[in-house]
Amino acid sequence: MRRNDNKICSILLSAALCALSGSARAQQEFDQEKAAKAIADSETFKDCHAGIDNWDACNSHIYTGRWSNIAEYWGNSTAHLEPESLKGNPVGYWLYKEKGYLQLSTSPEMLTLSDKGKTASKDWERVTAPGRQADRTQNPFERWEVPLATKKLVRITGVLRGQQMGVQFAEVHYTWIYSLTPLGTELFKNQSIPSTGRGNRGGWIAPRELNGIDLNKTYDSKAEFFFHNGAWRLQENCNQLDICRLQRSVHSSV
Repeated sequence: MRRNDNKICSILLSAALCALSGSARAQQEFDQEKAAKAIADSETFKDCHAGIDNWDACNSHIYTGRWSNIAEYWGNSTAHLEPESLKGNPVGYWLYKEKGYLQLSTSPEMLTLSDKGKTASKDWERVTAPGRQADRTQNPFERWEVPLATKKLVRITGVLRGQQMGVQFAEVHYTWIYSLTPLGTELFKNQSIPSTGRGNRGGWIAPRELNGIDLNKTYDSKAEFFFHNGAWRLQENCNQLDICRLQRSVHSSV
């Protein structure tokens, strides 16, 4: 009987040691380089909406189509379309005047993409209605999201790890910056551009005042990972697991 008891104890001890070893190995194998890539590739990180008004800091929105449909979105209430009408959207006017991406037409009065604009718009997102992608033809009402900047992850500054309710987690702290796109770089070379919109001074505004981003600032953020099915996974939606809200004890790691 004693021999059987010893055998059972030996089996249980081995199982416990294996579990501890597996847990330790999982934490040791947390790869910061892979974690950085997972964060940078995530939609949560790429999203640039910020502030109380939830404005898009990375993209400038312009509208094309029949002037009667889009005039208010250009900050203009004039009945007829003319170049001066576009200055309510300084980036839009710059795209028209300096880049030649937009063109005006009469009968009917419409603002559309030029051939150069159609080529450039391959990197833009076009929407005809909320939540619905546009077809390839130019419609009476379209919104274009013109990318002027992106978020760039700089480095991981620390990892806090622990376990709660049987779930291993890692809280990853990192820094990031705003990085201009090629089009954004061209725009920001101008000290000021024509504007009749909000915040203009004597009919001009500095590009850096348009989206509220600070190109000289490094921002701090954090992301949550959890260990599931043998791998560390980025937790983008805290509703899936409550690890983002749990009270827990953590310890630093590098």
